[in-house]
Amino acid sequence: MNDRDVYLKLAEIADELLRLSEAAETYVGETALRTAATTVAGTAKAVYDHVMSGEGSH
Repeated sequence: MNDRDVYLKLAEIADELLRLSEAAETYVGETALRTAATTVAGTAKAVYDHVMSGEGSH
């Protein structure tokens, strides 16, 4: 799995967590899922920035 694949998978997971948060039955569940989505999206962005910088895989 290359860095681009990692980015795409993380972005997909973040989107899914955000969708799940909209269906949460409690505020705590919604907040937990939104927080997880934000964290995963931030990680995806870091990978994306690395890929776009042209540094390659390490």
